[in-house]
Amino acid sequence: MNNSNNSGNKRDLIYIMSPSYSGSTLLTYLLATHPEISTIGELKATSMGDIDSYSCSCGSLLKECQFWSHLQESMQEQNAPLDFHQFGTNFKSESKLCNKLLHSSVRGRLFEFSRKSAFSLMSDCMKKRSDILDKIEKMIAAVCELQGGRVFLDGSKDPVRLQFLNQSGLWNVKVINLIRDGRGVTNSFMRHYEVGMNIAAKEWLHSINEIRKMETYLLPEQLMSVVYEDLCQEPDAVLTDIFEFIGIDKSLVNTDFRNTSHHILGNSMRLGSTSEIRLDEKWKQSLGMEALDVFASIAGDSNKQLGYE
Repeated sequence: MNNSNNSGNKRDLIYIMSPSYSGSTLLTYLLATHPEISTIGELKATSMGDIDSYSCSCGSLLKECQFWSHLQESMQEQNAPLDFHQFGTNFKSESKLCNKLLHSSVRGRLFEFSRKSAFSLMSDCMKKRSDILDKIEKMIAAVCELQGGRVFLDGSKDPVRLQFLNQSGLWNVKVINLIRDGRGVTNSFMRHYEVGMNIAAKEWLHSINEIRKMETYLLPEQLMSVVYEDLCQEPDAVLTDIFEFIGIDKSLVNTDFRNTSHHILGNSMRLGSTSEIRLDEKWKQSLGMEALDVFASIAGDSNKQLGYE
């Protein structure tokens, strides 16, 4: 099994890059309706909690889902066992120093050159990264074989993960930069983590700055920006543009994503029952003037640069 498509070229790998709570799960579901796209959602598979009670998006427990059982068998055949407790597809090491190299945010050219040099000096860490990439390559090939798609979608969002995938040369990487009003993102972040706007706005700004840095390492033809609010209000048009960017049949737009079989990991949306696409602007009612002022003072300029007044 290899990572090439029928033409003998590298497999297309589509990567969603965004801050958390920007609508990546919705976008993943919509893209997964296309028969040429295979995905399991966030391939890095972190923060899954109790595996014994974790449900696949198909409704079955992960451990009882036929797709995941077949995927385990396929990975075993490739001498790359898949443990649901630890997929081995996240860039992570037992070494604290190696973890710093694997997790440090994407930065400027000098830092990234230094990171590359550090890997060359730390053979164990370089091997760890190589082993993870090998596991990712085998899993992508196995998922595509089981689902029948020639294009793989990774909705992991993380820019530094994207940097490693793009640098590997294993795939033809294309990136969807998913943009959402920072006030909506921070409102969701505050609710989920029970923190104030000061922390949420700084976290969002850090993500946006890292994404902007990552964009400088991509060729123009690799990158497409998609606005969450446009996706919710004009899904047919946005999906048509995305499919054209990916290079697949753009006539196969299908927004009834619940009627397509999925095996997606991610947030609780995977267990919903409706295909209704609703624009989430709860922040307009939830955020008071004090929180909005804090957001404006910390991240207002960056939000305006993204097109939000």
